Amino acid sequence: MTNKKYEDHFIHRPLIEGTDIKHRIVMQGSKHHFGGLFQYYWLRWNCITKPVSMAEPHTHEFDEIFHFFGADPSDISDFQAVVELTMGEELEIYPITEPMIVYIPKGLVHAPINCKIINKPIIFMNVANTSEYVEKRWES
Repeated sequence: MTNKKYEDHFIHRPLIEGTDIKHRIVMQGSKHHFGGLFQYYWLRWNCITKPVSMAEPHTHEFDEIFHFFGADPSDISDFQAVVELTMGEELEIYPITEPMIVYIPKGLVHAPINCKIINKPIIFMNVANTSEYVEKRWES
C-alpha cells in the first residue's frame, strides 16, 4: 500500500516465529501505532498442533485473559484437546476440554499451560492489558 489515505491503519505481517508452527500472530504494546491506541494492549495468537508445555509458574503486574478454542475456522467449537492450566499458589490444575476463556488477574500465580492431548489443532490466544509483557517467576 502506498499513498493511500488510510494506509497507517494497517500493521503488516504482525508475525513472530513459532515453535511448532511457522508463525504466531503478535501485537505487543505500542505507543506508535494508531495514535497510541494499543499502548496497553498485548496479544499473542498460537496455533497448537502437538503436545507442548508452556511457561513456568509466574505472576504479572497486569491482568491477562486466555482464550482456548478449536482451530477449524468453520467450527471453533470443535475442541479435540486436553489442556491443563495450573493456577494459584496451591498449583491447582484446571482441565480445559472445551472452548473456554480464563481470566488471570494481576498477581495470580499461573502456569504451566500443559497441552497434553492435541487430536486436532487448537488456538491459544492470550491478551494482556500492558505495554510490555514481563513475568515475575514464582517460587513456592
